[in-house]
Amino acid sequence: MKPEHRYMVAFVAASLKARQVFTHVHDHDAGREVAVGGVVRPDKVDVIDGATRAIVSGAPEALYHHGSASYIRLTLEDEGFSGYDHGSEQHFKGMFSGPLPASAVQLYDYETGRYHDFHVS
Repeated sequence: MKPEHRYMVAFVAASLKARQVFTHVHDHDAGREVAVGGVVRPDKVDVIDGATRAIVSGAPEALYHHGSASYIRLTLEDEGFSGYDHGSEQHFKGMFSGPLPASAVQLYDYETGRYHDFHVS
Protein backbone atom coordinates (compact mmCIF):
# COMPACT_ATOMS: atom_id res chain seq x y z
CA MET A 1 0.00 0.00 0.00
CA LYS A 2 1.29 3.46 -0.79
CA PRO A 3 2.65 5.46 2.16
CA GLU A 4 0.01 8.16 1.63
CA HIS A 5 -2.70 5.51 1.87
CA ARG A 6 -1.23 4.16 5.11
CA TYR A 7 -1.08 7.48 6.94
CA MET A 8 -4.53 8.53 5.74
CA VAL A 9 -6.01 5.21 6.88
CA ALA A 10 -4.33 5.66 10.28
CA PHE A 11 -5.71 9.22 10.49
CA VAL A 12 -9.28 8.27 9.53
CA ALA A 13 -9.30 5.18 11.79
CA ALA A 14 -8.03 7.20 14.77
CA SER A 15 -10.56 9.99 14.14
CA LEU A 16 -13.40 7.46 13.95
CA LYS A 17 -12.25 5.64 17.07
CA ALA A 18 -11.82 8.84 19.13
CA ARG A 19 -15.00 10.37 17.69
CA GLN A 20 -13.13 13.57 16.93
CA VAL A 21 -11.29 14.88 13.91
CA PHE A 22 -7.60 15.41 14.44
CA THR A 23 -5.57 17.88 12.38
CA HIS A 24 -2.24 16.08 11.92
CA VAL A 25 -0.79 12.62 11.47
CA HIS A 26 2.86 11.86 12.14
CA ASP A 27 4.31 9.16 9.89
CA HIS A 28 7.24 7.62 11.77
CA ASP A 29 8.53 5.81 8.64
CA ALA A 30 8.94 9.08 6.75
CA GLY A 31 9.78 11.11 9.84
CA ARG A 32 7.25 13.79 8.97
CA GLU A 33 4.01 15.28 10.14
CA VAL A 34 1.19 15.80 7.65
CA ALA A 35 -1.64 18.29 8.12
CA VAL A 36 -5.08 16.88 7.34
CA GLY A 37 -8.34 18.80 7.27
CA GLY A 38 -11.98 17.94 6.81
CA VAL A 39 -14.80 15.84 8.20
CA VAL A 40 -14.69 12.32 9.63
CA ARG A 41 -17.97 10.76 10.76
CA PRO A 42 -19.12 7.12 10.91
CA ASP A 43 -21.19 7.66 7.74
CA LYS A 44 -19.03 10.20 5.87
CA VAL A 45 -15.37 11.01 5.37
CA ASP A 46 -14.22 14.03 3.39
CA VAL A 47 -10.62 15.00 4.15
CA ILE A 48 -7.71 16.53 2.29
CA ASP A 49 -4.09 15.44 2.68
CA GLY A 50 -1.98 18.54 3.26
CA ALA A 51 1.14 16.93 1.76
CA THR A 52 -0.24 15.62 -1.54
CA ARG A 53 -3.44 17.74 -1.70
CA ALA A 54 -5.34 14.51 -2.42
CA ILE A 55 -8.92 14.18 -1.19
CA VAL A 56 -10.17 11.04 0.53
CA SER A 57 -13.95 10.79 0.61
CA GLY A 58 -16.87 8.42 1.04
CA ALA A 59 -18.15 6.12 3.74
CA PRO A 60 -15.40 4.30 5.71
CA GLU A 61 -16.27 1.00 4.02
CA ALA A 62 -15.82 2.61 0.59
CA LEU A 63 -13.25 5.41 0.84
CA TYR A 64 -12.07 6.86 -2.44
CA HIS A 65 -8.53 8.23 -2.62
CA HIS A 66 -8.78 10.83 -5.39
CA GLY A 67 -5.00 11.16 -5.71
CA SER A 68 -4.48 7.54 -6.72
CA ALA A 69 -8.01 6.95 -8.07
CA SER A 70 -8.52 3.85 -5.93
CA TYR A 71 -10.80 2.61 -3.19
CA ILE A 72 -9.91 1.67 0.37
CA ARG A 73 -12.23 -0.34 2.61
CA LEU A 74 -11.91 0.43 6.34
CA THR A 75 -13.71 -1.31 9.20
CA LEU A 76 -13.35 -0.44 12.88
CA GLU A 77 -13.14 -3.39 15.25
CA ASP A 78 -13.10 -3.73 19.06
CA GLU A 79 -9.42 -2.90 19.60
CA GLY A 80 -8.41 -1.74 16.16
CA PHE A 81 -9.34 -1.76 12.49
CA SER A 82 -8.88 -3.73 9.29
CA GLY A 83 -9.51 -3.31 5.61
CA TYR A 84 -8.50 -3.72 2.03
CA ASP A 85 -6.56 -1.38 -0.25
CA HIS A 86 -7.78 -1.84 -3.83
CA GLY A 87 -4.75 0.03 -5.20
CA SER A 88 -2.26 -2.55 -3.92
CA GLU A 89 -4.83 -5.37 -3.81
CA GLN A 90 -3.71 -6.11 -0.25
CA HIS A 91 -5.30 -6.29 3.17
CA PHE A 92 -4.22 -4.30 6.20
CA LYS A 93 -5.00 -4.36 9.91
CA GLY A 94 -4.25 -2.00 12.72
CA MET A 95 -4.47 -1.32 16.40
CA PHE A 96 -4.49 1.55 18.86
CA SER A 97 -2.00 1.11 21.68
CA GLY A 98 -3.75 3.37 24.19
CA PRO A 99 -6.09 6.33 24.52
CA LEU A 100 -5.98 8.64 21.53
CA PRO A 101 -4.27 10.93 20.67
CA ALA A 102 -1.46 10.11 23.09
CA SER A 103 -1.10 6.57 21.78
CA ALA A 104 0.38 5.18 18.65
CA VAL A 105 -1.59 3.82 15.75
CA GLN A 106 0.03 0.75 14.28
CA LEU A 107 -0.92 -0.45 10.82
CA TYR A 108 0.18 -3.84 9.51
CA ASP A 109 0.44 -3.70 5.72
CA TYR A 110 0.32 -7.15 4.12
CA GLU A 111 2.11 -5.77 1.04
CA THR A 112 5.19 -4.70 3.00
CA GLY A 113 4.83 -7.48 5.57
CA ARG A 114 5.44 -5.19 8.55
CA TYR A 115 3.94 -2.69 10.97
CA HIS A 116 4.03 1.04 10.31
CA ASP A 117 3.69 3.51 13.21
CA PHE A 118 1.73 6.76 13.34
CA HIS A 119 0.56 9.35 15.88
CA VAL A 120 -2.37 11.71 15.46
CA SER A 121 -2.87 15.08 17.06
